[in-house]
Amino acid sequence: MLIRIIRNLTSEEIKEKIKEFEKDVGMSFEKFEEQFLKQRLDGKLSRIYFEWAELVDGYKGYIEEGTLDYAVEEIKDFKPEQAALLTPKRVELLYRLAVLRVESINDLAQKVRRNVKNVHQDLQVLSKFGFVRLNKRRGRTIVPETLVKEITFLIR
Repeated sequence: MLIRIIRNLTSEEIKEKIKEFEKDVGMSFEKFEEQFLKQRLDGKLSRIYFEWAELVDGYKGYIEEGTLDYAVEEIKDFKPEQAALLTPKRVELLYRLAVLRVESINDLAQKVRRNVKNVHQDLQVLSKFGFVRLNKRRGRTIVPETLVKEITFLIR
């Protein structure tokens, strides 16, 4: 089953993509931008410039303001056993996590009126798919955050 996902990248993923561009092009973004502005790049490199610039801008916004808003679209081919893990309860948990402000897994479990252990297990599965991130804050507190903006099941 194909699944189309629009999700936010994590700061670590953005940093990694920026490093990949630096490695592939063999220079820093600043030097690359300088060449772009002097119009010394062909069409393919122009596309690279715009994607790289968005990543750098998104990461700078994260550093300065603490907010990160950089979404990507992915098409994943889920095996039947993977698709089966997207149970109605887990999909509902994703939705609720997107619309609720939560301070911890316990807080989320209370708000969705489910057992904390079950919510934690569901979040672990969703985290492995890259749909949520579990942030440690204030010592041992884990705050779940949704990375997914949209999930579409594609049937052919």
